[in-house]
Amino acid sequence: MDQLKGIASRRSFRILVAMLILLTFLHYCTPQVRFLPVSSFFLQRHVVERIIFILPVAGATFAFGQMGGLIALAVAILIMLPRVFLLSPHPMDAFVETCAVGVVGYLVVWMIEVQEREKRLRQQVASRFRTINAVTSIVTGSLELEQISASALDKISEIIKTHVACVYLLEGETEELVLSAHRGLSSGCITDATRFRPGEGLIGRAVRSGEPVVVGDVQEGPELTARLADAEDVRSFLAVPLKSSNSVLGVLALADPRPRLFTSQDMELLTAIGGQVGVAIENARLYESMRFYARQVTCAQEEERKRIARDLHDETIQRLIVISRRLESLATLLERSPEATHHLEELQRLTSDTLKGLRSFVQDLRPSTLDHLGLVAALEGLTNDLEKRSCIETTVEVRGEVRRLAPEQEVGLFRILQEALNNARRHSQATRVTVEVTFEPNKVRMSISDNGCGFEVSERMHNLVSTGKLGLIGMYERARLLGGRLVIRSEPGRGTTVGVSVPV
Repeated sequence: MDQLKGIASRRSFRILVAMLILLTFLHYCTPQVRFLPVSSFFLQRHVVERIIFILPVAGATFAFGQMGGLIALAVAILIMLPRVFLLSPHPMDAFVETCAVGVVGYLVVWMIEVQEREKRLRQQVASRFRTINAVTSIVTGSLELEQISASALDKISEIIKTHVACVYLLEGETEELVLSAHRGLSSGCITDATRFRPGEGLIGRAVRSGEPVVVGDVQEGPELTARLADAEDVRSFLAVPLKSSNSVLGVLALADPRPRLFTSQDMELLTAIGGQVGVAIENARLYESMRFYARQVTCAQEEERKRIARDLHDETIQRLIVISRRLESLATLLERSPEATHHLEELQRLTSDTLKGLRSFVQDLRPSTLDHLGLVAALEGLTNDLEKRSCIETTVEVRGEVRRLAPEQEVGLFRILQEALNNARRHSQATRVTVEVTFEPNKVRMSISDNGCGFEVSERMHNLVSTGKLGLIGMYERARLLGGRLVIRSEPGRGTTVGVSVPV
């Protein structure tokens, strides 16, 4: 009833009714013979009115589809039949003409329906490609597993419009499916349906078979009912495997509280999306493995630097100090020989310069201040050393409550500042550098600004490689390994600012 009221309230319906009333008036209230300037036998009959009845039939097909067109055609024929048998002086001819109009009207309805069906099909194909491209763009825009799962679910929920949507990922160690992201799950269901074993329920069956599993009504197939369906009291269920190179990495699960027939188009679309998400998940896991190995290499590198710095400080520097002291004693004994004294002074100066260079090298390798006093003291030591080496005015500003960070975080931020200051000294021609460190409850921000010549910042990483800016790549990677973000802002003639934010 509500649907009929909705149809009757549409403007197109009122226009069609008005057309039928007008054509009925012309069909019954005009004379059989008309006096027109161009008169012919064809126009002296009511064939024209009968043909014109095809117009509302076509309009109804466009407005209400094939069923609406057939209903309008039936109404038009019922309107024409009384004249055929009661009023027409040529009933047989009128009947043939009416039948011809019915056949032509049906062909018009069929042609319009075919055209509209092809149009809808083209729109569905275009929408499918747009959807796949949108999902591909979303999932390839990040290398974080949680962000990939959440972004893909948002887009899929928007398209398919289901009550529950979940992504389960297969754990390599336990070989269990673990809930990674969800939309529409209740808190109780999250607890009950966090893990599945391969082969358990719809979700586990999709993993084992590698093919989509769909049930329009779980009450018709109770053996397929999974804990997720039980917990959310859903009726229809669809599980699509997330695959990459024929390997199942997880499952996309969709559920609805009402019986629903998932169409073949839905299955094809979700299978294609599952393939894209699967590739993105594999890339994210490879990236996470690379980050893990990079962290291990960085830690090993820092440990090796610490060992070398300790050995140089404990052995080489101490021996150089002993040599310097003995040279001083020898110079005192040979004061009467000017030539010997001169050579000893040269040797002593060379030893002192080597000692200073070695101490600076040890400081660059691994400053003991960083381990003993923390990040801020090490940063102040770096800026003071920059002033002594290059006469660049430096300023360190610290905001927030200063605290110690994890060793890898302190080392990472220290190395980023070290590279930024080295770039300012070597390339920027700067006279002033400002370092700002801000301690916030959940992150630490650091900014290094100079008033140097600046440069064009490339938006792509591979451009940095081709131009030889490997130090900038190292800064980006160190920030990324810490789970943070590094931004470089610079323009020719306007200096450079390096900003880094790291969660703690």
